[in-house]
Formats: sequence, C-alpha cells, structure tokens
Amino acid sequence: MTSSATTWRGSTMASRAAERREQLVRAGYALLGGEGAAATTMRAVCRAAGLSLRYFYENFADREALLIEVYDQTAHGLIDAVTTRLADAPDDETARTRAAFDAAAQYFADDPRRGRIMFRETLADDTLRARGADALPAFVTLVAAQLAPVQAARFATAPGRIPLPVSAISGALVALFLDWLDGDVEANRDAVVDYATRLTITVLELT
Repeated sequence: MTSSATTWRGSTMASRAAERREQLVRAGYALLGGEGAAATTMRAVCRAAGLSLRYFYENFADREALLIEVYDQTAHGLIDAVTTRLADAPDDETARTRAAFDAAAQYFADDPRRGRIMFRETLADDTLRARGADALPAFVTLVAAQLAPVQAARFATAPGRIPLPVSAISGALVALFLDWLDGDVEANRDAVVDYATRLTITVLELT
C-alpha cells in the first residue's frame, strides 16, 4: 500500500478518524451541556460537527453510545480534578474532604455544562440516569474515603449494590450542586463546599 493510500494532506487515516470522533464528541458535549439530552440527536450532532451520519456510525453504534461517551469523559474529568487536588491536600481528614468538594465545585464552575450533564440530564434521560447511578456513587466513595481512609472497606458492597450512606450523600449532592449551579440557593462557592463537607461528615457518623 502506498503512502498516498494511508495519508491525506499529511494526516494518516487513523488520525483523521480520531479527529472525526473527537469532533462528534465535542459537538455532543456542546449540545448535551447546552440544550439537553432531548436536543442531542444524531442529526443535530452531525450538523454541529460538520460531518455526515456515515461518520457517526463509524464511531458510535447509536445516540446512546455517544451520550455515554460524553458523560464518561465529563465524569472522568471530575475524578481527575479531585484526585489532582488531593495530591497536595493536607493530612487532616476534614480538610481533605473539603478539598475534594472544593475541586468539584471549581470543576463545575469553570464550565456549568459539566454540571448539567452530570446532574440535570441524568434526571431527564434513561441512558444517563443509569450511567449516573454508577458514576456519582464512585465520586462520593472517593470523597468519603478521605474522611475515613482506614474504614474505606465499609463502603464496599456486592457488585451493583450501593452502600446506604453513599446513596444518601449522592442524592443530596445532586440536589445541592444543581440548585447552586442554577442560582436557586443563596450561597457562594465556599458556603456550598462547607455544607457538602458537613453533610458528608454527618451522614457518615450515622453509620
């Protein structure tokens, strides 16, 4: 096979394919975070990406597969932001818990579309609801482990099962961060972070 068959304008076929996939993901992110799941159709994504349906199907089996990819990238970004902050956090357990929530709040404040994807659209779309049911407890478990690292094993249950305190905290945090991002609560970022920290400590002390 000649080089002309594998490259085009200096780009390999693989790199072009990866670029098209990223275009679709970026378009899906913009639509899902800006207009919601209902507006994130395959045709709308293709229009926003400037690509045909052919390229959509080359990368994703269906609309739901794209929604999951967008959600997963957003959720992974949250975990990365939190773990990066925790790398420089003090040893004090309460301070580490607060640092985790502060990193999360900053992550959502930097781009409110992230909050919509992770919180609002998980309430509106069945595919994202199922994805969020796994991702949010994973985030809460990470934060809770900072408060009681030696007791982290108590958050482990059978596969597919969520510990009671993790479930309670997950639901409360969704409401808290969603209301804050929507401007429905009279609280600044520090107040939200402090409240989330106290809430987590209180719930865990009940277990």
